[in-house]
Amino acid sequence: MMKNMFKPLVLSAVLLTAAGCGNSDGMKNETGSADDASAKPITLKLAASQPVTHTLHDGVFVPFMEKVTELTDGQVEFDFYPSEQLGKAGDLYDLTSNGVTDMSFIVSTYTPSLMPITGSLLGIPGLYDNSYEGTKALHMLNKDSAVLESDFLNNGVRPLVSSALLPNEFWTKGKEIVLPKDIKGIKARVTGDALNKSISALEGTPINLTASEFYEAFDRGVYDSLVLNATSMNDYGFSELAKYGTDGISFGGLATGLIINENVYQKLPEDIKEIFLQVGDEVTEDYAKFLDEENDAVKEELRAAGITVRELTSEEAEQWKQFYSEMEAALISEHTEANYSEIVNKFKEEVKKHK
Repeated sequence: MMKNMFKPLVLSAVLLTAAGCGNSDGMKNETGSADDASAKPITLKLAASQPVTHTLHDGVFVPFMEKVTELTDGQVEFDFYPSEQLGKAGDLYDLTSNGVTDMSFIVSTYTPSLMPITGSLLGIPGLYDNSYEGTKALHMLNKDSAVLESDFLNNGVRPLVSSALLPNEFWTKGKEIVLPKDIKGIKARVTGDALNKSISALEGTPINLTASEFYEAFDRGVYDSLVLNATSMNDYGFSELAKYGTDGISFGGLATGLIINENVYQKLPEDIKEIFLQVGDEVTEDYAKFLDEENDAVKEELRAAGITVRELTSEEAEQWKQFYSEMEAALISEHTEANYSEIVNKFKEEVKKHK
């Protein structure tokens, strides 16, 4: 498992930065002059809320930093701040927009007013069944649709890496959830308006907490069910608390990603801009593939740990699909953005291309 590699990679990231700081030559320009202004060393701050034990560390943060530094011959260095060292998870988008940090990994549902489309889009249940198809569709929207302006450039940031987290399942300590009717009376930890409304439509009570808060709350019984994917269950140590889980419900997902302050980006030399975009594309694809592979292994680990992970029968899955169809129509009708329905359909078309 990847967790055994985290501590060495933390060290490698530190050494990488130190090595970059000692490189006085910088990147050569087309004429080969190392003294040109475009070859001056560049140090960027990258902030994340996740700890170094999270799969994002090995899957996104370290690969992005190492690859950019490698392709720029050490001209670009990073000061990396994990575990909310520069700010709380819900503040990282604003901190990047305001220039407190140059880059950060953000969760769209934490800033719905700044991300009116992606803050709700992936929360529509049943839109995608794995990280790869959801991520490919999300990355296309982030780079080549109205989403680029509405959810990023309008707020002074630019997306580099996109990640559609694995679709959510239900995890409980007591009552086992199998069918939509089982949600009635359940307090469920969710994130985002779409999932709030979906739980409420099933007569459950949505509880909204950030990732840094929900372990203790689950342990203390503040909520009955965690709506989360299996890999994230493992990342945050919930295997020691949960007794039951589901496999195949796909109760919505979450749009996340690595962003950069737009002013910082525009001041980069053109060749380095291209490198940032190239590496962003590569890390986006690689991490999505990893999540899908890891998800199957993690489910088996959770089963081995004593959690009953229930696979749905075709009849059970059909009941969820019927609810999703009704919920999708209701959620789209509530959005005031003129192009929201068009964007949902575009997302679904992209998902089909990558099934």
